[in-house]
Amino acid sequence: MGKRPWGVRLFAAAVGGVLLGALAAGPAQADSGQRQQGGLGLTALSVESSTVDATSGNGTVTVDWTVTDGNTAATDMLGALTLQQVGTDGRLIGAPQALTFSFQPEWPYQANPVDGTMASAEYSYAFPVPQYAARSTARWAVVKVAAKDDQGGTLTVGRQDLAKYRASFTATHLVDSTGPAYEQLGPVLDQPEYLYNADAAVTTRYRLHITDDQSGFFRGRLVLGGPQGATATGTIRLVQNTDGSLQCGDYVSYDSHDVFCTVDVIIPAGAPAGTWSVSRVRLTDASGTASVSDGLSQDPVHVTQNSTVRASDFAISPAQYNNWNGTAPLTITMKPSGFRDGIASVTVLLDGCGGSVTEHPEIAADGSVSARATVPPIYTRKCTVTGIGLTDGAGDTAAYGTAFHGPALDLVATQIPDPAAPVVNSASLDITSVPASTLRRNAVLTLDVTSFVGVNGFSLTVYDAAGHSVGGMSGGVSSATNGPLKLIVPLYEGLTPGVYTVGFTLTDAGGLHTQYGYPNGGGLPVPGGPLLITVTDD
Repeated sequence: MGKRPWGVRLFAAAVGGVLLGALAAGPAQADSGQRQQGGLGLTALSVESSTVDATSGNGTVTVDWTVTDGNTAATDMLGALTLQQVGTDGRLIGAPQALTFSFQPEWPYQANPVDGTMASAEYSYAFPVPQYAARSTARWAVVKVAAKDDQGGTLTVGRQDLAKYRASFTATHLVDSTGPAYEQLGPVLDQPEYLYNADAAVTTRYRLHITDDQSGFFRGRLVLGGPQGATATGTIRLVQNTDGSLQCGDYVSYDSHDVFCTVDVIIPAGAPAGTWSVSRVRLTDASGTASVSDGLSQDPVHVTQNSTVRASDFAISPAQYNNWNGTAPLTITMKPSGFRDGIASVTVLLDGCGGSVTEHPEIAADGSVSARATVPPIYTRKCTVTGIGLTDGAGDTAAYGTAFHGPALDLVATQIPDPAAPVVNSASLDITSVPASTLRRNAVLTLDVTSFVGVNGFSLTVYDAAGHSVGGMSGGVSSATNGPLKLIVPLYEGLTPGVYTVGFTLTDAGGLHTQYGYPNGGGLPVPGGPLLITVTDD
């Protein structure tokens, strides 16, 4: 069996990842013995070389193993052998690497039987030894074997029972001299600036770009520092998906040397109020080489229980806004209390509308402060305030609303209703008679319209004397609230001499429509009389 591409070497970033789930996941230290369910068993395990030179990047060690299954109904089996560096003190080092196998050939499992049956299947695979390690020589060993068959049988063999097989080797490596580096560390785009944690834990989420030119990134930790020496830690881990891609939080990559990751950090309920910021980042590569950035103070988030600064009497105005013909302003007011040195800022988040940050808002005579927000034009039917955060001049904060996990807000503003469908005050055609020989051509229909919310769509149809459609057009127009609106009336080649009628429909931005001039009394009559075009003989 041939050597797999380098990406497969990282299969064990989660010791089997999603592909094998619990079969291969988890630290090998915990699997000290052997657990069996059903008829599965490991009866042989060995490596064919005791030493290997991996410095070229092409070093391999062949691993042989035999798995038996006493369940005669079983027809397939999946499994993984986990290999890992082992220190002189028995401590596992760096990223675990998995050799995956299946009795029936199945991608992306690496090894299939070289001999035998389900009752006793022999496997062999040339394990690609990583080129880099933390030291020039490293001892590697099979530290875990896991398998499951299609009848529910499972097998997990840990380090204690694997010791008797002496399945280990010593490799010569290039020395991984540096740990991973990061850049572009910062909160994700929707990370709240304020978090209320009086009643429940809250989560902050960050994004990192991590590079490692040698072994490739494996895992890490991000630590937040808060008031009174409090800390909270989030873990980062590169895992492999079933399709061979790599996953780090929300991001997918195909290269462990250059990855983007998201990491969640949970701040417990009741943790000290105040500013929490990233204080430490520790990153470890696949060889076990780590890099640490300490003493940081960046990307702060304000954690509060609303115990010092508070606010009440929240209001939004107007309760109904007019954004039919442009943006509309909203004003959000509240009465803060318990603040010192004035109010430094008020942050307002809204669903569907543009929020705002008001720096040093003026405190009105009634003790209230105001913040402004903007409603986008036409299609925003409702604006809901989802978060309000306040910071006073002394740095104390308060947070309200679902966006900040704070006490609920009931602040909603809605668009004023569309009061009426469009009205046509007058209508005229620039062509009322046309020789048949000049067709095809267009006429222009000019309308004088009145519309509170604005006409933004139309359709028109040309009918013959019998009321049958012989052409037409429809589409959108630039919003027109009053004055002239010009529409194209197509007159197609082949119209026979006679009198033709134009009927049309106007639709406004609120979805209301008015019809004019359709045959047999359809819609309203056209002001000034029917729209008629006569096609004449030459």
